Amino acid sequence: MYQRPRPNVEDEAEDKEQRESQAPPTRPENTNLSSAKTAAKPAPGDQGVIEVQGVYIISVAARILDMHPQTLRKYEKLGLINPGRTIGMLRLYSIEDIKKVQLIRYLSDELGLNLAGVEFALAAFDNMTAIKQRMDSRLEGIPAAQQAVHEEMDLLFESLNLPHDH
Repeated sequence: MYQRPRPNVEDEAEDKEQRESQAPPTRPENTNLSSAKTAAKPAPGDQGVIEVQGVYIISVAARILDMHPQTLRKYEKLGLINPGRTIGMLRLYSIEDIKKVQLIRYLSDELGLNLAGVEFALAAFDNMTAIKQRMDSRLEGIPAAQQAVHEEMDLLFESLNLPHDH
């Protein structure tokens, strides 16, 4: 039977010293990992800058949310959340995905909704948020009307025990 030769303990110590004395690799120039809402258009002939928002793989997202990763997979299968994917098909959860899962947990744990009810509530929540944004853009330049719409929509969100922006 073949056995691999064991490395010498002194050789291992020297290798470790060499690795520790090496400087860490430098970050390539022209990389921007800042979180940005919109990606800048690359200049002609420019390779472009990939801007990345804060994203987490499923194990980290599950740890942040204090839940099992299988629960996140179940929510995705039901269409409650839709995390991004890497080329290798790893799920990537954004800050918005994390907030949405917290809302799902609130609706099910605190308000007692089953997942069908949660799905309905999320659709209603998304529709109300879209209406608020459309009204806000249509009333641009009329601050008093915008304020009135914000107050009324906030009252609606509060009456339904849903979170809202202030």
